[in-house]
Amino acid sequence: MMITNGIYRFFLIWYVCGVVLLSFDLLPSWLEWANAVFLHLSSLLALIYLAKAYGVRRALLVAIFVTGASIYIESLGVKYGFLFGSYDYEKDFGAKILGVPLTIGSAWFMVVVTSRILALGIMKRMELPFIVHGIAYAVISSLFAVIMDLAIDPVAYVVKQYWVWEGDSFYYNIPLSNFSGWFLLSFFIQLVVYFFLAKSPKEENPVWEKRMVFLYSAVVMMFVIVALANGLWLVVWLTMIPFLILYIVYKKETRL
Repeated sequence: MMITNGIYRFFLIWYVCGVVLLSFDLLPSWLEWANAVFLHLSSLLALIYLAKAYGVRRALLVAIFVTGASIYIESLGVKYGFLFGSYDYEKDFGAKILGVPLTIGSAWFMVVVTSRILALGIMKRMELPFIVHGIAYAVISSLFAVIMDLAIDPVAYVVKQYWVWEGDSFYYNIPLSNFSGWFLLSFFIQLVVYFFLAKSPKEENPVWEKRMVFLYSAVVMMFVIVALANGLWLVVWLTMIPFLILYIVYKKETRL
């Protein structure tokens, strides 16, 4: 318990430092590795929650599946433009598998777990047939994934040049196929995770569930703040409006 709480507190410190450094463009090139640490820390928090809720074995299986599936599909995107559009990773995010940084798999795992908590909260009172419930869950959780990417991609591309897109669109020349690709990949992963965990015994842990909601919100807000600091107003509006609507629904349903 003390170790996991310590990891969470360390993440909070790292997060605050990251927001300040990124917002005011104070991150030196030699400290770029801090981005990878942030993503791995976020993923570790998601793993801790899953382990507490469903047990270590199931949590590890979900982590391996999500990380592996996301890296494989991302590798097809890098090589062939599959699903997302044509893009290349420009900066060093650490070790790569199939041309994709491991940190991207960590990021996807964090997105899947945090979006899962928010989607299940919204659906708390829904009484639907099992399969329909799973599909509805995958849709809602994938909407949360896309909302996060609406903030991440413009900042990563326009402000930080972490990766470069080859295309154009009204949204900072990021191909709209990227966002539909995020939705489709998230939908597939979330559907598999839903059916895998649906019948598993779950230990309720309100503290860590709230931490997952905070983790999702904190990541979104970090990129929104950086976007705001760099005048990317479209990011602020297109991210915050749907996020606030779904978040208000989540708070209402979980409160009831």
